[in-house]
Amino acid sequence: MINGGTNKCIFFLLFKMYFINTHLSRIWIVLALCFYWFCVVNSQCQVAQTCVHDATVSDCLAGEVLAPNVHIFNCCPACRLPGPTDPGDGTECKPPSSCLPDGSFGPVQCKGDMFTGRCFCSDKDGNRIFGQMWRNEASDMSCACSRRRAEIEASGRKFVTLHCTGNGDYEPLQCDDGLCWCANVKTGQPTVTPVPQEDMKRLPCYSAGVAGEQYLRRCESLVQSMATINQEQAEHGTKFFGNPTTFCAYDGSYGPFQIRNGVAYCIGRDGEILGSWQVISSEMSRMNCNCARDTMIYFPERGMTVTEICLANGNYQPHQNVGDVYYCVDTDGYPIEFLDEWPSDRCASYA
Repeated sequence: MINGGTNKCIFFLLFKMYFINTHLSRIWIVLALCFYWFCVVNSQCQVAQTCVHDATVSDCLAGEVLAPNVHIFNCCPACRLPGPTDPGDGTECKPPSSCLPDGSFGPVQCKGDMFTGRCFCSDKDGNRIFGQMWRNEASDMSCACSRRRAEIEASGRKFVTLHCTGNGDYEPLQCDDGLCWCANVKTGQPTVTPVPQEDMKRLPCYSAGVAGEQYLRRCESLVQSMATINQEQAEHGTKFFGNPTTFCAYDGSYGPFQIRNGVAYCIGRDGEILGSWQVISSEMSRMNCNCARDTMIYFPERGMTVTEICLANGNYQPHQNVGDVYYCVDTDGYPIEFLDEWPSDRCASYA
């Protein structure tokens, strides 16, 4: 029997399906309805109601344990090495997140169902970093480049020029710290002898149509130029506060926001301002523009529409509702908890 909470979940998902893509054929709509019928509120499994799985502890190798909700999109139990016994500070990885044997977060973290869900690249602490794919296309997603670049930046280097693809893999041509090489797209390891960056065009993976005349992309060149200008101004005891503060993504495109004259704006990958999402820079803490970019870029590219409400700074509003269905969403816009009414903090703990 399906409970009231499940009925709310089904209503919510059918509402989403109506707005996501009105061009779906009848057969796909039928399949989608069947798929969503198994949605269970607060269930760890996101693609089915139950898992038919006969694995037992006896199937595990020596030293392994049978852990629940770690296999087949966190639906089924699987044998794995036990995590650390030290309880830590409460930030260690736990199901339904994808976890590594040492208790850290796996590089790929997936959310949502197979129709509207996505997989995001993550650092070892579970923070989202550059790289994403729609869930039904992410079977080969590794996030190796994004994870490596995040580690280098966390070590203290401010200007890293490894280039990652949109799904977090390595681009074939890599240049960093004055050297260029052709890279294995899954590991980043050189497939030929690295050469000085001025000899980049000699590499077999170099393509003028892709790389152009220089390795750095427009955003990276701007950041490098601004750094040079700021350094020169500092040496002369001056500083011009009108210079924009720009952040670049791991593929060299523009990051999610830019600060101009004390105002932080959500921007597209081309550096153009998106809509009217903005906030004064002194109040931009935790600004990510995920809702703004999903609304203007990622969902339209797939023929879909974002139905959630964005905050003024471009983030997802943590409390959402469809009619009398109230729910909290995470920073990526995916429902976490369905409720009869919003909690007293209006889901602020998920923001």
